[in-house]
Amino acid sequence: MRRVICGFFVPLLIMLTGCAVGQSSGYVDASVWGANYTEDYIHEFWIQTASGKDTGVGGVQLAEFSRGGKSGSICCSLMPGVGQSIKVVWSVGGRQETRAEWKTYSRDIVVKGEVSKDSSRHSYLIVRFFPKHEIEAEFVPGDDPRGARNPRVDRLFLGQRVMRHIGE
Repeated sequence: MRRVICGFFVPLLIMLTGCAVGQSSGYVDASVWGANYTEDYIHEFWIQTASGKDTGVGGVQLAEFSRGGKSGSICCSLMPGVGQSIKVVWSVGGRQETRAEWKTYSRDIVVKGEVSKDSSRHSYLIVRFFPKHEIEAEFVPGDDPRGARNPRVDRLFLGQRVMRHIGE
């Protein structure tokens, strides 16, 4: 009986320990929001690690700035935290164009901002798209950006078309 128990629990313990060790430290469980300060219609965007591994989060149908310039949230996944690099990949095209006509861009960037220190509060990664295919990504701790009081949250999420520039 002891062999049966050891034969089952020891491999299980090794597997679970391997999973915990395999998760990179400094990763954050967060949702992603998109803010578009261009007149490009962004069909989709997604977040990868610097090595190109998909995090499983991104956004779709990111409207042009003149049409509101924001996306909904895709929840949730572990992704590199503040000070680490991520790769953002996005597809741009006309609203009536086929996928074959879209142009795809990617940028490696360092994530800035801060994450929630309170485990009961969530963190959000806001990916901002600017003219000339420039982007930035910033973690914002706290409540849903649409109701946030954090001054780092883009006014677009509050229904106000206030232009922002890279680095602001």
